[in-house]
Amino acid sequence: MLEIKSGDNRVGIYPALGGSIAYWLRRDIPVFYPIVNSHLASRSKQIIAAYPLLPYSNRIANGQFQFENRSYQLDLNAANGKDSIHGNAWQREWSLEALTEKTVTLSLTHEPNGEFSGQWPFSYFAKIVYALSENGLAVHLSFKNTDHEKQPVGLGFHPYFPRRDQVEVGFTARSVWNNGTDGLPQGRMSIEGNWSFEKMQVLKKDTVLDNCYAGWDRFAFIRWKYSHAYLTMTCSQIFKHLVVFTPENQPYFTLEPASNMNNGINMPEISDRGLTILKPDQELRGDIFYSFTGV
Repeated sequence: MLEIKSGDNRVGIYPALGGSIAYWLRRDIPVFYPIVNSHLASRSKQIIAAYPLLPYSNRIANGQFQFENRSYQLDLNAANGKDSIHGNAWQREWSLEALTEKTVTLSLTHEPNGEFSGQWPFSYFAKIVYALSENGLAVHLSFKNTDHEKQPVGLGFHPYFPRRDQVEVGFTARSVWNNGTDGLPQGRMSIEGNWSFEKMQVLKKDTVLDNCYAGWDRFAFIRWKYSHAYLTMTCSQIFKHLVVFTPENQPYFTLEPASNMNNGINMPEISDRGLTILKPDQELRGDIFYSFTGV
């Protein structure tokens, strides 16, 4: 594991475990909430606090999609045993390209052959840069199509946050996707009542959400009321979706910025699904900035 430091902040990083973040601590208080993830930690039993999502965010129904008049079947790596989820970068060992006291640069080369053939059918080269400062953490993602064909791409990032001290969340978006019984987007809804976070909303223990918000304005605010701590998340323009996951009676929640909507690869009729079609040698980039104060 690698560690970068700046001021009161320390971030641990696992290149070998999906380029994931093991912890982000400020004066030994977790900013990201470390958990044992049944998939990410299946081999190493390590604790994970955040990880990159590429070449897509969230689920692909049954691991199947069609693109350029061809049908594809991905490995099923979701907990429900019937979908593919979060791409394959989190399943792979990343290479260390550069390391300083405050930054680390990792890269991943994917070729769809051998044991990796079912993870993603196109070749790519990805980079992630974690840059720490006294005020927070920057995450820079890039994805280059190294295949000889076009490929459909999405980017995202999956942090866990502590669900303590009467935590409140605020953000604005244009709509939210309701899920069917299969957990996949079923219909778009206007944002009203408990669905709305335009005014700061407390995440109660029985608040249960696992939904994709569309037309997100790329800014979110988290406040831990009793510890007087605050976090803002700002993202570059490609991240127009936000997945909110608040499992019942769990000590964590997630706000996952994403370029593509859940199962967007199978919803070509949705004009704002957020999928990017990359030609050979084209690149997609996205930046996420976390600013933390308090504690």
